[in-house]
Amino acid sequence: MRGISLLGKSGPLTNYWAEITLAGIVALSAFLNLWNLWEQSFSVPYYAAAVRSMLVNPGIAFFNSFDSVGFVTVDKPPLGIWAQAASAAVFGFNSWSVVLPQALAGVGSVILIYFIVRQPFGKPAGLIAAFALATTPVFVSTARDGTMDTQMIFVILLALWVALKAAREQSLWLLLLSFALVGIGFNIKMIQAYVVLPGLIVIYLFGTNLSTRQKLVHLALALLVLAAVSLSWALAVDAIPADQRPYIGTSGDNSVIGLILGHNGEEAFLLESTANSYGGPGLFRLFTHALSLQLSWLLPLALIGLLAWWRRPETLSFAGLRNLGLHSEKGLTLLAFCLWLLPGLIYFSFTLGNWSTYYLATIAPPLAGLVGIGVVSMYHGYLSERSTGWVLVVAVVVTGLMQARTLSTFVYYDPMGYGSLFVLELAGSMVCAALLVWLRVKNLQGTSRGSFPVACVAVAALFIAPAAWSCLPFETGSSAENAGGYNATSLTAPLAGFLLTHAGNTSFIAAVPTGSLAGSLSIGTERPVMAFGGYMGTDQILSAGQIPGLIHNGTVRYILVISENRSSDYRGIGYGENDAIYTWVEGHCEAVPVQEWSESNVYFWRQYGLYDCAGVS
Repeated sequence: MRGISLLGKSGPLTNYWAEITLAGIVALSAFLNLWNLWEQSFSVPYYAAAVRSMLVNPGIAFFNSFDSVGFVTVDKPPLGIWAQAASAAVFGFNSWSVVLPQALAGVGSVILIYFIVRQPFGKPAGLIAAFALATTPVFVSTARDGTMDTQMIFVILLALWVALKAAREQSLWLLLLSFALVGIGFNIKMIQAYVVLPGLIVIYLFGTNLSTRQKLVHLALALLVLAAVSLSWALAVDAIPADQRPYIGTSGDNSVIGLILGHNGEEAFLLESTANSYGGPGLFRLFTHALSLQLSWLLPLALIGLLAWWRRPETLSFAGLRNLGLHSEKGLTLLAFCLWLLPGLIYFSFTLGNWSTYYLATIAPPLAGLVGIGVVSMYHGYLSERSTGWVLVVAVVVTGLMQARTLSTFVYYDPMGYGSLFVLELAGSMVCAALLVWLRVKNLQGTSRGSFPVACVAVAALFIAPAAWSCLPFETGSSAENAGGYNATSLTAPLAGFLLTHAGNTSFIAAVPTGSLAGSLSIGTERPVMAFGGYMGTDQILSAGQIPGLIHNGTVRYILVISENRSSDYRGIGYGENDAIYTWVEGHCEAVPVQEWSESNVYFWRQYGLYDCAGVS
């Protein structure tokens, strides 16, 4: 009888195979994002300290203040840190509770990418896309990190899903909701959230049957909603007099608008301080070793997969594009992913701006989506007689060789640890590619059942390396990007112990140049720490003339400064902005012997000096 047998034609495994598979992928994503978080130290003490400050003094939460006293804000908008604070309020302040919102947002993004791809391209494409996102190493490591990127990614993925629904239902209200969601993403990571905007605009322009005038009016309204939501917090904070709120950290002019346009805007494109860390600008920057490990395992597969969709338009016009199917939901989804991914690839390949490796997680969703779409499309093409049928073979070979090149370094240094991974990936992809060639040459690809399992094994072989690398964060208890680095909180532990013993009841247990140092000290001492240079040490919040007053009124006693022997590297990244303060402290306060507050063999502390300013006249 139908439905009785579990394995029958209409049994649960047959009827709900996609849902069961999706549940497995979601479980895998949850495992990769959540397992062993409790063994992980605070990955970003700077933001964790802000969370703790909000729990100690909820009154400063609106301003997103770094410290509970309300001296300076963090360098990002508040929604992501509010989510972390809410988690810490429920589960207690610890290293895993502040990461939990990011981890859950990562799992939610995997679910969303499935539904976005499944609607037009079918369940197999959606499942492949979900698995690709769940096992993208930089996405996993960022989901286990104290930064708020996966929260933003979840929100803008939701905006994309709503925009597709708005086009499908010709709904202005859904369009407005989609742009409002992007505005919410802006209040998590600022301009980074706008990466999805070109796709949303194209979806509504090409996907609705309204008149051009109606489309433009609706999009104008949507942009107004976007601006209103994006700038709501910024304008509210900037409207408050500066002496009644914290200094806006890393803004340069004590305004949120300055923060948006400067540190989180212009510097992302023009500041050259970190560009060389990832190789010089160039077409193949993302295939350098460090970046390949994080993102680019499946990048050739996704980009070559686009060739399976290539058709020459009859004319370069709306009618010609419509005939290509770009106005269908398939075409719109494909365009949206391309307009999200390709500008991102261009930016990361050629920018001289200020960025970190984990920013690559922002383009992981469209990359994963194109992998799912491309694999299914290439396989359908392979079954046909068209010349595009060879695209699948080319994609498997090129991607397999690129992965082998990336793995070869590890095989060279650790053949026992990585040799099997190298063999499985390279042998699996190359042998299957050869079999696919043989089947097609013999014209058996459309009739032989062998082509499907061979194609499945070929694609599975290409997922071995990224899936294995995605396991590194939960094995090490840290992000894949930062595995092997020092624990910042442990590094400052001797200084924290000294200050707890000697600082007394001052408002701030110490004043230090940068937010990163202040965050580690605040976590270690559970006391407010003054970051008088803001996050990067470049803010000029105080003048040297204000320091005596802060000492006399009990605000601070111990001040850590960058020593007079600091290297040119330190001056080069802007720490010299507060040279006047350093000079005043060195001339008026008593130096604390380094062996009392630091481990003498730690080179990091040789750039600093700790001064006791008690009794300064």
